[in-house]
Formats: sequence, C-alpha cells, structure tokens
Amino acid sequence: MTERDPDKVELTWRVAPFQSERSKGISALAVVAAAVYASFALGGVLLGLLAVLILVGGVGPFFVSTRYRLTAERVEVRSPFQRTARPWKDFRRAYVGERGVSLSPFRGRHLLEPYRSVMLRYGDHRDEVLEFVRRFGPPGDGE
Repeated sequence: MTERDPDKVELTWRVAPFQSERSKGISALAVVAAAVYASFALGGVLLGLLAVLILVGGVGPFFVSTRYRLTAERVEVRSPFQRTARPWKDFRRAYVGERGVSLSPFRGRHLLEPYRSVMLRYGDHRDEVLEFVRRFGPPGDGE
C-alpha cells in the first residue's frame, strides 16, 4: 500500500494464476486441446472454431496476468479479458473467499452476482487487499 499523503492512498498488484499453479494450467491446456481436436475432427471447422472461442474465453483469464488497482475512490481491474473501473459506492457487499474477495453491487445474494460482481484475487497480498476493502469498501461477509 502506498501512502504519500492522506488523500493519495493506493494499492496496486498483479496476479498470474498460471505462474503459481502450473499443474492446473497444464491439465487445463490438455483438456482444451483434446476438446478442440475432437470438435474439429467430429464437427468440422465451424464447430472447432466455436469450441476454440468458448474454451479460450472460459480458461483464458487463468493464463494471463491481471492488474488490480485500488484507490480511496475506485476499483480498477485490467487484463486482456476484463477492463473494469468502478467507484466504491457501486458495491454494496463484499464476500471474502479463499483466493479473493468478491465485490457485489447487490445487498444480498443475487442470481446476477457472478456477472455483475468484481473479483479481487489476492495473489500474495491477501492482508493488504482485505484491509483496503475493510477501509474503503462495502460491508463484508466472512472476515
């Protein structure tokens, strides 16, 4: 966390899941390759390309680095698969998990939560992220 003056508070970090969990990544690549091969072989080019799009979109975020930036005013998440910049006031609930904290725009559990929430993966910064969310974010569940 960087504190130069009271008004300029910021926390930035990067998380690259593949670097810390290579065996899961290699397994995922093998499954994707097998599914794409089967799609091309059994369904033709169109089905094969569709399989590539769906599978790469599904597992792609695991293989790229995601940059997080928290300030007193907003939350930013940047990766090739996601670009989000939202003010803290957009979030009404924080759910603490094993690998990250989910910021939800809903007061309670909601069907659209997986699509509207922002997940902040801890990486090696669990304590700093949780402290920042406690300080500037919405009320939380869990911790």
